[in-house]
Amino acid sequence: MTAPEPPDEFMKSLQAEDELGLVVRAHIHIESKLIELLSLLADTKALERMELDYFQRVHLAVALGLREEHSKGLLALGTLRNAFAHRLGSSLTEARIRSLYEALSATDKTAVQGAYVRTERSLNQHGGKKFQSLSPRDRFVLIAVALQSILLLAIREAKHRGKSA
Repeated sequence: MTAPEPPDEFMKSLQAEDELGLVVRAHIHIESKLIELLSLLADTKALERMELDYFQRVHLAVALGLREEHSKGLLALGTLRNAFAHRLGSSLTEARIRSLYEALSATDKTAVQGAYVRTERSLNQHGGKKFQSLSPRDRFVLIAVALQSILLLAIREAKHRGKSA
């Protein structure tokens, strides 16, 4: 099991100086939460022996109880991360962010929109700017925060189920 990270560590990682760092760091943090969730749902040593990649971890998490609706967004994040990891000069284009956003379930899109509204309020910016008019980078950050939050909630639920079993 991974050691818990300080709550602001994820947000710091999303302030990377370049898009490559942003995407890869966000993915690393989200995959870490996915591994933490799996360690609560299955035998950790057995999971390590399986040597699962990110995509297999997402599918296994669904098989073990993560709601199916979250898998498409998590898988799309993995695909985006691979594009950045294997192609020099990759960037957060409008098309890539639109594709990532469209992979989200209706529930996940609501979480992203809610994160945007809360962020705007906390910064005292009530400009009424629509989510889709944000830069691709800003939309990516909000999507990453929502995906991380989904996994944190699943971890909390798994811990609660473990205590009541």
